[in-house]
Amino acid sequence: MKKKAIAALGGIMLLLFAVFSFQGEKAAVGDTTVVLYSSARIGVIEETKEVELKEGLNEVPLNELAGLNIAEVTVMPLDDGVRVLGVFSRGSNGDVYSANVGSEVEIKLRSGGTITGKFLGFKDGKITVEGDGYYLVNPDEVSYFKAKNLEGTASVYAVLQADNAGRYNVSVTYRVANMSWESRYKLYIGDNAKLYGYIVLNNPTAQEFKDAKVLLVAGDVQLYQALPQPRTLYAKAEAGVEAVEVSQPQKVEAFYLYRLGIVDLNPSSTMMYPYISMEAPFEREYLYESWPGNGERPVYESIAFKTDKVLPEGIVEIYRETSDGALLIGERGIEHAPKGDTLRIGIGRDYDLKGTTTVLEQKNGDGYAYYKIKVTLENFGNETKTIIVRHHKWGKIITSSVQPVDETANYVEFSVTLKPGEREEIVFDYENRW
Repeated sequence: MKKKAIAALGGIMLLLFAVFSFQGEKAAVGDTTVVLYSSARIGVIEETKEVELKEGLNEVPLNELAGLNIAEVTVMPLDDGVRVLGVFSRGSNGDVYSANVGSEVEIKLRSGGTITGKFLGFKDGKITVEGDGYYLVNPDEVSYFKAKNLEGTASVYAVLQADNAGRYNVSVTYRVANMSWESRYKLYIGDNAKLYGYIVLNNPTAQEFKDAKVLLVAGDVQLYQALPQPRTLYAKAEAGVEAVEVSQPQKVEAFYLYRLGIVDLNPSSTMMYPYISMEAPFEREYLYESWPGNGERPVYESIAFKTDKVLPEGIVEIYRETSDGALLIGERGIEHAPKGDTLRIGIGRDYDLKGTTTVLEQKNGDGYAYYKIKVTLENFGNETKTIIVRHHKWGKIITSSVQPVDETANYVEFSVTLKPGEREEIVFDYENRW
């Protein structure tokens, strides 16, 4: 049986042609590449097909694409002597629902249930199915909609022109909604910090991709949503799959690309693979996270340690090891961390410390934003404590009353030590141009 391994990657649509195999190297027949994104619930599929053509014009059926938006389908010849004249659909009104009225269908709900029966169309904006009962289904609740005789009602085909009769290789690229990937971590705090990382692949669709080369794209994620903790998946991943090494990601434009290796993406499934296991000494610090808005925010006790692995952005579950077992004490999000970076993770609020962010000045224009920020820190406790101030921002620092200890495109960090009863202010400004 083919060994399935994992390695690592991350980006957006314009970089796909840099990732796929369009660099003069002919792909093997039947190859499938699946690109998944951490910032969007979408999969981009590239399949290599061998087709037999007659001399002249040929209609090549692409029935697996029925119901998809053909404007998002790309067909490219991989051999000389053949040209693509277009991609077309027939027998439908442009959507998978209207193309299959009267068909036997299977509907998978986001809640996990499945409905089968004859599709009767829409009633009051809801999908109507007659099976062992009469069902009205909100389309927003549908994970996938699978028609039993899809190809008999609607079809997609490419028109290819061949100089000579023969067998040719073509590449077909298309999009599938609702597929995604994410990183999950478990951090155990004892004598050392022990970190375990997992890649989670989500394929809630009806499509199956066997022996697919999976690429994972990590870019700047603007929306954050806490996800349920996949306890059962953790147990399966820890018991049933050998962890693998993650290589350095490839930097393409502003994105990181990770190669996951050969994987079966089963329909309507979530798969978790362990890929990181590390242990390191840590230091306790205090972390105040600030954003460009007025208000008081908590200061968290945090731990800091250097990572010897590349860590994609993800959610970290934090456990404190006790004599009675591991106690879950919180959950935090982390940004992408390169190898050798210092990772800081807040583990609990310190009520003796207070942090306040004040926007002193703000200017916005066409392709321009400017902020002047004041961060005020106070120590009401009886111990001297060092606070790391992490201000999340876009752009570059111009001036600062305290020298930053670290700055990236997404945040700037300062280190401030406060004795009991002390108060200190940091004033800085930055601008962003685009």
